[in-house]
Amino acid sequence: MGTLIQDLRFAIRSLRKAPAFPLAAIATLALGIGATTAIFSTLNAVLLKPLPYPHPEDLYGIRTNLTDGRVTTGLLSGGEVFRLNAPNLSIERAVGVQPGDVTLLLKDGQPKHVRIYGVTEGFFELFGLPLTKGPGLEHDEFVVFAPNAQQQAPPPGAVVISTRVWRDLYNSDPNIIGTPIRFAEFNGVIKGVAPAGFDTPHDADYWGSLRIAPVDVNHGLDGYMRVKPGTSLERARSEMAVVMAGLAKDFPASDTNREYVTKPLVESIVGDLGPILIIVMSATGLLLLLACVNVTNLMLARGAARAREMAVRVALGAGRGRIIRQLLTESVLLAAIGAVLGIGVAYLGVRGLMTLGASKLPRLDAVTFDGPVLIFALIVLGVSGLLVGFAPALRLASTDVRTLMNESSRSTTGGRSTTRWLSIMTIAEIALAIVLVAGAGWLVRGFASLRNTDPGFVAARRLIFDVTYPGARFGNPDSVRAATNDLTEKVRAIRGVTTVGTTSSFPLRGTLENSLIAQFHGEPNDPQHPINTRQRFASATLFDAMGTKLIEGRTFGPDDRANTMPVAVVNKTFVKKYLNGRPALGLQFAAGYPAPNPQNEVTIVGVVDDVRQKALATEAEPAFYTPVTQPFGGQQAVRRFTMVVATDVDDVAPVEAQIRAAVLQQDPQIAVDFEQASDIVAATIRRQQLGMTLMLIFGGVAVLLAAVGIYGVVAYAVSQRRDEMATRLALGASAGGVFWLVMKQGGTLAIVGTGMGLALAYLSGKLVSSQIYAVNASDPLMLTTAVAVVAGIAALATTIPAWRASRVSPARALHPE
Repeated sequence: MGTLIQDLRFAIRSLRKAPAFPLAAIATLALGIGATTAIFSTLNAVLLKPLPYPHPEDLYGIRTNLTDGRVTTGLLSGGEVFRLNAPNLSIERAVGVQPGDVTLLLKDGQPKHVRIYGVTEGFFELFGLPLTKGPGLEHDEFVVFAPNAQQQAPPPGAVVISTRVWRDLYNSDPNIIGTPIRFAEFNGVIKGVAPAGFDTPHDADYWGSLRIAPVDVNHGLDGYMRVKPGTSLERARSEMAVVMAGLAKDFPASDTNREYVTKPLVESIVGDLGPILIIVMSATGLLLLLACVNVTNLMLARGAARAREMAVRVALGAGRGRIIRQLLTESVLLAAIGAVLGIGVAYLGVRGLMTLGASKLPRLDAVTFDGPVLIFALIVLGVSGLLVGFAPALRLASTDVRTLMNESSRSTTGGRSTTRWLSIMTIAEIALAIVLVAGAGWLVRGFASLRNTDPGFVAARRLIFDVTYPGARFGNPDSVRAATNDLTEKVRAIRGVTTVGTTSSFPLRGTLENSLIAQFHGEPNDPQHPINTRQRFASATLFDAMGTKLIEGRTFGPDDRANTMPVAVVNKTFVKKYLNGRPALGLQFAAGYPAPNPQNEVTIVGVVDDVRQKALATEAEPAFYTPVTQPFGGQQAVRRFTMVVATDVDDVAPVEAQIRAAVLQQDPQIAVDFEQASDIVAATIRRQQLGMTLMLIFGGVAVLLAAVGIYGVVAYAVSQRRDEMATRLALGASAGGVFWLVMKQGGTLAIVGTGMGLALAYLSGKLVSSQIYAVNASDPLMLTTAVAVVAGIAALATTIPAWRASRVSPARALHPE
């Protein structure tokens, strides 16, 4: 310990003598350690931190998939959830969840849109946390009533509220259990308060009992399951495959060629955010390595000036191990100061991430600097200290009086050995910089491709809001249609509004859609190769309001009424996939689920452009639209719809105010919340934008560090050859010749580093190409751009010392000799 304290004191005195070096080294390390710690803290919050449930490793999310490539929601049916609860399985419990948008009526009567999640029996028990208040959802609330059951009115719906709602709306009332809760759609009663911090599904505030029959075949449920302790995922999957085979036998129309898809719950929650963060974390590791290489270069250059000091130490009897320990103490001291400052940089970086929109992503609403993050920072500190100090320590520890005299009898330079080390480090810097710049380019390219993807509609100047007509006041389909038409006309008459349309599901909002089986008129239905398609309701003016192009035929009109020929408009993918070149207009088909329903036969009157309904990165699926004015599938009138308002003004606040007044005039219990279609589109690419922004920052820092490193090495080499340059000039060499001599040295390093960087960039691109939209590892534009940027910076960094070398005065340089 006494020796360590002595080494620390000496290191501090040594660094204070030349403050420029430690300041540059500390700033570089702080940047690298800070960036790495900031990204690790987000990665820890998203993927590494355990979910706040007992034995979270036993929790999984469940989806379904059709193995024959047909369109599917990916959701589960009630029957598929029910059979996973068989006692002979290694699954402890399985539940289904279905989101629904309802209108909460506050105490003052004001309406408020909320999302309530209908859950099957055992939902809260599956996660293993006791409710804060109340018994929760009990067995009787899940019983399915027989169709002929004699009931005057449905019983109040049992509802569990979140701790947040209990606090904000009910002032944490201890007597909350049994309190009625009013929704425009149904009457409810509060039966429980969820555990604090319970966040499944993400941002959920209300949960209600969902009554679903065990023979239900409609796929509309998100699935969750808990396996019994010690059960492997492989065993659970094999048992689930047997369950699905039984379902396919009993329900061939809905479960043939279907399979369960399971993922650990944390992966199901974060989706593609996890791979993006892993890629960015890898980039920060490269950035940290680049920072360490840069500081190593600084220490090597500084060590050259200390070679005589080391030779004196050796002459006085200092052992090699003692010298290495002293030098490593200095490097670890620099890393420690850099780590302290880096934690501050990391904190500011995380706050910046939140500002960029990361707080709206799952599990990123509360990124904390907890124990694992601080331990990670300590590990990074130790590794960085060893990385930056190891090569200089080995170099200087091998110094002796004979080596010093052989390398330079007139100065305290480090000689050729130091120059070789510096060259190797510089080549590594150039290679790492190319990898980071290429990675940034890939993410920029992917994000640009995603942002420029045509969604099939125009997002600019489009207002979106939902309307739900409660059955209490709008009791029959005629009243719903009349109210819809009246509201449409009132909104259309508002100044600044150009077109108004309504639809059952606006794109990119995650609205559950009908997935039906179609059958063309006069053709047999092939259960092995069904015509699978989405179905959406639309008003006559929807496509004009959305800006979706009409390709062929017509859209809906005033003559498309309940008592006229049922019609449909199909999308381009429907035509391409199913019509095989046949004319679309006039073609008739029936649709239904789990089999086509002849009563739902429609005639195609138009073809519209594809709309990317799920996500910008997901291709459009076959779909058809039916008019809201004609019944389809037993749907007499669409009670809940999204109104799309196209405007020609930038300031939509007056338009929103008048729309809200028109809606409240119809029914004061209808809540109105506006969204901009452009915001909806932007929200779908927020994760990719976050990754792109981070990689751009890291790429820029990498280029800066590489420039500093190359400049330092070439400047050091020039200082080593200063006498040689002066002699060359004295003997008649031109300034231009000396200039290009130095440029050649920097160019050689750049060429070797570029070759290594291209190989590393290509291999890295192959690894991430499956995770990032529109990334091609061999994309010549991105690789060429990365090489051009780094090579340009390398040339600039070399030009300055080369220019100085060409301006050396021979008389002044050789005067001391």
